[in-house]
Order: sequence, then structure tokens, then C-alpha cells
Amino acid sequence: MKKIIIFLFTAINLFSVLFAVQEDKNFLSGCDFYKKAEYEKAIEMFKSLEKDYPTANLYYNIANSYYRLGKIGYALLYYERAKKISPFDEDIGFNIKIIYGTIEKDENERGLLANIDMGTARLLFSLSLFFFAGVISIKFLSSKKILFWPFVVSSLMVVLFSSLYFLKYRDQCETIAVVIKSDTEIRSGPNNNFKVSFTLPEGKKIIVLNKSGEWAEIVVKSMGLRGWLEMKNIEII
Repeated sequence: MKKIIIFLFTAINLFSVLFAVQEDKNFLSGCDFYKKAEYEKAIEMFKSLEKDYPTANLYYNIANSYYRLGKIGYALLYYERAKKISPFDEDIGFNIKIIYGTIEKDENERGLLANIDMGTARLLFSLSLFFFAGVISIKFLSSKKILFWPFVVSSLMVVLFSSLYFLKYRDQCETIAVVIKSDTEIRSGPNNNFKVSFTLPEGKKIIVLNKSGEWAEIVVKSMGLRGWLEMKNIEII
């Protein structure tokens, strides 16, 4: 029985090693194709790893390949996916800014707080609560007025970081997508019989509110507009 267990354990480890080797081989092949300016083949190699190894580095390389092909929508989609995993990566942030230089600037992307992810917001909120609880505990044990400013500061920290946390929680609950087709028509209802209200450029970020068959109701916060479009024109981040 022990030999069987050892054999199975060895077989699993061997399979994992072989899969890792294949993963590394595909990634390096993708890099080679990228250097040769064969971007379609590079994307094919990189995306073969997307399901099992969705890393920031992989998404970043897929985005770079799409950008070289002039597919701004798909490039932004994968840069944004990379950013969700690594929100403080300077290269990812810089390339997103380059793309936003070619389309209308999204107002929601301004400021340092836009780069803080849900986990960081939760940590900051927890630390502020811990600090506030510590100050309150000491205040009950001491009547010294020296604790006045620590109390004020800790209270402000709780208000600030609780607000940040709940904003990030709300954003996480939203379904964010990227327009992948140029001049995408936004209609007043969920089929082609409704009139076109406005159009959106490739690479525009939107929020998906509802779905009806092959159509989605969307809102563009930065423009204060909402309407319906065909699902084939967007990709969820």
C-alpha cells in the first residue's frame, strides 16, 4: 500500500513538472514570436496558458501583442486584467495611460486611490480599526488629554479607510467591460429596431447593468450615458 501511495505521489509530481515545462516552453515560444513581430502567433502561444496560469505577466504580454496589432480594445482588456492582479505595477499603469491617450480619458482612473485593490483597502480598514480600538482602550484607562489628537487621527482614519473599503467593495460588485469594436452603436433598447443613441470608441470602459439575450444594458459613468449594445462588442475584464 505504501509503495502504491509513493508511486501515485511520484506520478503526480512528474505530471506537474512536465506541465510546468510545457508551460515554460509555450511562454518562451510566445516571446520568440513577439520578437519576430509575429504577434498573432505570440498571442496564440500566450493564450494557451491563460486558463491554467492567469498571471499578470502573461496578461501583460498578451496585451502588448494586441497593441502591436493595433487592437486597442483587446490590449486595454488584458492590461486591465493584469492590473487587477498587480495594481501597482508601473509598466502596466504606464501602458494603460498610453492607450487612454488614444481614446477619451476615463474619469474614474484618476488619482492614487484608483490603484488600490480590494485586498489593500480591506487591510487599511482593519489596521485603522485596530489603531482606533487601541486608542479607545488606552483612553478608558487614562484620563490624560494627551490622547486627544491620537483619538481624532484614529477616528479620521477609520472614516477614510471605511469609505475606501466600501467604495472598492461596490466597484468589485460591478461588472466592468471593455468595448472591443470601433464605433460601437449604443441603442435605446435591446435589439436593432431601437434607435442609435450614441456610439463608443474601441477601448472604452463601461459598466454592464443587465443582460437580455445577446444584448447588454450598459452605463458610461464618465459620460453620464446608458443604453444597450450587442454582447459581441464587449469583453468582461
